[in-house]
Amino acid sequence: MDPLSDIISFLRLRSYLVGGFEAGGSWSIGFDAHEAIKCYAVTAGACWIAVEGAGEPVFLQKDDCFMLPQGRPFQIASDLSLPPDNWQRHFLGAEEGALVKLNDGSGVTVLGGHFALAGPQAEILLGMLPPIVHLRGGTEAETLRWAFERMRQELTDLKPGAILIAQQLACMIFIQALRLYLDKNKGIGWLFALSDQRIGAAIKAIHREPSRRWTVETLATEADMSRASFAARFRRLVGESPIEYLTRWRMLLAGRSLEHGQPIGAIAHSLGYESESAFRTAFKRVTGTTPRHHARSPGHSGAVRFLVQSGT
Repeated sequence: MDPLSDIISFLRLRSYLVGGFEAGGSWSIGFDAHEAIKCYAVTAGACWIAVEGAGEPVFLQKDDCFMLPQGRPFQIASDLSLPPDNWQRHFLGAEEGALVKLNDGSGVTVLGGHFALAGPQAEILLGMLPPIVHLRGGTEAETLRWAFERMRQELTDLKPGAILIAQQLACMIFIQALRLYLDKNKGIGWLFALSDQRIGAAIKAIHREPSRRWTVETLATEADMSRASFAARFRRLVGESPIEYLTRWRMLLAGRSLEHGQPIGAIAHSLGYESESAFRTAFKRVTGTTPRHHARSPGHSGAVRFLVQSGT
């Protein structure tokens, strides 16, 4: 698999909810901080959104999509100067897949969903994204709107297999939103570095053979660059050295294997460590906890700590 698919495969869709609202006239709604990733599509009309700490408000038009990956409070409104109603007043108790009407519901339609990605591995992705990912309407964004509409239809009709289809659609929405964002934006972190032909080749090599005894020289060969140029470019784009990235990826793989009950010695060997003690030392240094403790407490905060450091 490619590196993005590798990371996505670690994520488990823990929960999801879809629905939306139709609003007419003047309206304003405030939403509290949230754990789930929120994704929305404006299927009719236009409105404003302001996310806490995200800078200037964003004007949303028909066919625009947006994702809120960091869980910050936000306000969505026809006019942001209006005092916001708390979201619970309108949405608490609404049925799954329902469209809530605000006023006469004749002006704006916002269709959305939120889902949570289980495990600390989610932080390696979400920590690199801004508070709001705005995807302007167009041919590619249309794919997201179609997926939202299909998800809502599945959960409204509840035909056999509807839940499984909705889960798969949620994954597709998340991945497609990431792809659209990466196509049009630059940043620091392995996620953005994948679009660089040379550094992306080195990252793919690491993911393809994590147990290989990689050095900066051999990775530079994969990138078809000199050692010095490769090392400097990798750090500039990814935010850490090639060997630091390699070690973090190995520890992420190790964490999953530990959670599945695999023996520590076997994990160490599979990841290219010459001894179990060398692996234990590396795991403790990177994650802040021991392999044995991680196996007993999957999702330990130490794993979160080392994952979010990559690309920040």
